[in-house]
Amino acid sequence: MQQIKYRKHLAPPTTVVVKVGSRIVTPDRNLVRTRRIHALMEDIALLKKAGVSVALVSSGAIAHGMLKLGLESRPRTIPLQQACAGIGQITLMHMYENLFAKQHITIGQVLLTWDDLREKKRYLNLRNALFQLLAHNAVPIINENDSVGVEEIRFGDNDTLGAQVGLLLGAELFVNLSDINGLYDRNPREHSDARHIPLVEKITPSVHQLAKKEGNSIGVGGMVTKLRAADMVTRSGMYALIGDGYHGRLCDVLSLETAGTLFLPSKRKMRSRHRWIAFTGKSHGTLQVDEGAKQALCSRGKSLLSAGIRDVGGTFRIGQMVDIHDKDGYMIARGMVNYSSHEIRKIMGRRSNQIENLLGQKAFDEVVHRNNMVVVRCPVT
Repeated sequence: MQQIKYRKHLAPPTTVVVKVGSRIVTPDRNLVRTRRIHALMEDIALLKKAGVSVALVSSGAIAHGMLKLGLESRPRTIPLQQACAGIGQITLMHMYENLFAKQHITIGQVLLTWDDLREKKRYLNLRNALFQLLAHNAVPIINENDSVGVEEIRFGDNDTLGAQVGLLLGAELFVNLSDINGLYDRNPREHSDARHIPLVEKITPSVHQLAKKEGNSIGVGGMVTKLRAADMVTRSGMYALIGDGYHGRLCDVLSLETAGTLFLPSKRKMRSRHRWIAFTGKSHGTLQVDEGAKQALCSRGKSLLSAGIRDVGGTFRIGQMVDIHDKDGYMIARGMVNYSSHEIRKIMGRRSNQIENLLGQKAFDEVVHRNNMVVVRCPVT
């Protein structure tokens, strides 16, 4: 059996999430299945034979629907996009079923909206379903439910969806296949001397500046969304790869530095609950904190107390998620509140021993307990 080779700095994974863009899985205009689609299935089969669990996040439903309807360019209206998605998803899954059957691999279709990820009970049910598919040696094929997901059709961001699936599964590696071999110091389509960047140890604001939105007539988005997805998973403790699955193969991206950009993970891997708090759960408001509270959260691992809160944004209930901002408006943490927005407005800036007098009762000393909070990004001055 052919062995999987992994490039330097990449630890062999046990679970991989592979995201493929529309251009990779869309047939040519004459409807001939291209060799790259077959090669992708062969490489996924090779991973599975090596004992690696694989989930596939696939774009392409709208693109396949466009071909069926004879459309030359991506529809601008939401209803026609939804119609293309409904038609194209059937064609897309039929293609996958036939190709994976040749590798003796069972597949399962999973269509998602943001609500499936952001609502905790649905999130846990989805997680259980995906783990069962993997446990039975199947490949889950996941796509945005574009026929009903109006907001996501507008953003067309399956890069984020792929990252979210990786977070949900606690995968070790997220591979984002596109038609370019990763990150460059300048746009290679505009500058012939652009330099390929094979390794990024940490995604900083300067790294984000290297990316530009470069859409095309079929897919939506570009390196900007791919970098955001890589940033999300690496901060949770996962490797990320952005590589060329259009001209090359998945196994090339895994093994060759020239075939992709590898993003190294943070040294500390987040637990499942903290991944959901940090990157998935829906925020219902904001809390702005002073410099002392920021230092306590970032440097000393403390809970958020009422004394450090300077402003409240939005309306939220006990137990809902909020974003925690510093005085300059930068989000530094996310967490679930022990008090409602109405109550916090009454107690902000006050000491914990004053809460009972202000509210008539005190259930907690902390507005957001450390166990229900994740520091997302926090430069301390």
